[in-house]
Amino acid sequence: MEIALSLIIFLAFINSASADVGISDFFSDFTSSDVTVNSSQDFQGKAVFELSYSGSVVESHEVPLNLKANEAATKVIIWGKQPQHDYYTARVSVYDNGKVIASASYQVSYGTVSLPSFHVVDFSPMNSGVKLLLRPFNPGVVDIKIQLLDNSDIIYEKTRDDVSLTANTEIMTPWPFLLTDNKKYTVRTKIFTHRLYAAPLINTYVANFTAAEDVEILPDDVEVDEYGASVTLRGNSQVPFDGSIVVKARNRTTNETQVYRQQVEEILTSGKEDTAGVVWRGLAPGTYDVEILAESRGNATLDRYETVLRIPEYPAVTATSPAQGTPGFSALLLIVVLLAAARRLKGE
Repeated sequence: MEIALSLIIFLAFINSASADVGISDFFSDFTSSDVTVNSSQDFQGKAVFELSYSGSVVESHEVPLNLKANEAATKVIIWGKQPQHDYYTARVSVYDNGKVIASASYQVSYGTVSLPSFHVVDFSPMNSGVKLLLRPFNPGVVDIKIQLLDNSDIIYEKTRDDVSLTANTEIMTPWPFLLTDNKKYTVRTKIFTHRLYAAPLINTYVANFTAAEDVEILPDDVEVDEYGASVTLRGNSQVPFDGSIVVKARNRTTNETQVYRQQVEEILTSGKEDTAGVVWRGLAPGTYDVEILAESRGNATLDRYETVLRIPEYPAVTATSPAQGTPGFSALLLIVVLLAAARRLKGE
């Protein structure tokens, strides 16, 4: 009896645990979809996103769920198929050991039904951040949410509320942390258009980029003379740059090339600058084509600057011979000696 009662209590606990997993928010348009799942205890399962037309599934995505107790997790997927109709149904289902324990649906419209009152002129994610440029057809107010995705996970999110669109509006969002070199990221913006007597109209836009080192040589801060070269680099990426400057000097007459390399002392990220320099060794007088490269540790050239240098031929320094005595001075000296001798004889 006690064993059976314990088993019943245990099964009831398991069933109640499954019932505690729920979907608190679900959205989809034809570009992307997101779901927020919460649970009162640790939970491992999966979420399945489906896009359907007339009851038939046209696309589906599956993502794993790993929730901590009393914490919510948001998952994002990007739809890949091109729309063929004006209306679709998006659905998400949460599975636990193959059993659906929660689900939600969302009506998706495509075309003129969901057109916003603005045009996205530019949506450019890059190594340092993302730029969004909106051009309004009519004045309006929007909320803009920028999300940086790693697969289906949101690793960074920034929201700007009540952005007034009366003219072309540019939104710059820098990444506040370091990125992984050669890693592909997805950037998603979710724009909520305010409406007077209705819920906000929501549209999403997606772009991808691969993170990489990026530095530039500042042309106004390059100095090259007969003593050496000084170069200032500026970081343009949240992938750290720990490379070098390479200076190549090719003699136009002899075609001989001298190569100088100098490690940059500072590790550069977006907006940081550092100056490195080289001193010529064995560079003979002449005219040189000088090429300056910013190179990564993997010897990838990230930026290039070229100029021309002339090292003049200085005249040789000749030894100066002692000055010869002048005839006038010798004669004067002889007269002084003779006068002195004459006085001595006269005195005797």
